[in-house]
Amino acid sequence: MKVAELMQTNLKTIASEATVADAVDALTEAQVSALPVLDRYGRAVGVVSTTDVLRAESMCDGPEVRERLFEATRVLEIMTAWPGTIDPDAAVRDAAREMLYLNVPRLFVEFDGALVGVISQTDIVGAVATATL
Repeated sequence: MKVAELMQTNLKTIASEATVADAVDALTEAQVSALPVLDRYGRAVGVVSTTDVLRAESMCDGPEVRERLFEATRVLEIMTAWPGTIDPDAAVRDAAREMLYLNVPRLFVEFDGALVGVISQTDIVGAVATATL
């Protein structure tokens, strides 16, 4: 089975220059736990997750600092850089191995340098759970 058969293609993304507040809004609206972060050229440069937001918020001492975090901090400052990527023609088994190796819950799928999807542990587990073995 190929990554292209399981990947999600309806991706919501966020710009690296967006604020943390924008990221929280986008995460909530898309009902996902992470978003690919794109630079001004549309290239994936990182991933911002609810974990990244919570980690940054946990370091805030007081409401003023927290407000600054959400309103003045750019996604680029809290994201996890260089997200793991995989080709859509790769085997799902290779995607699972790469997620284990990188210790990440998802890989972004790129074709010829363009972001075309995402495959997650949940996608793989769902496929295994519904497979006729």
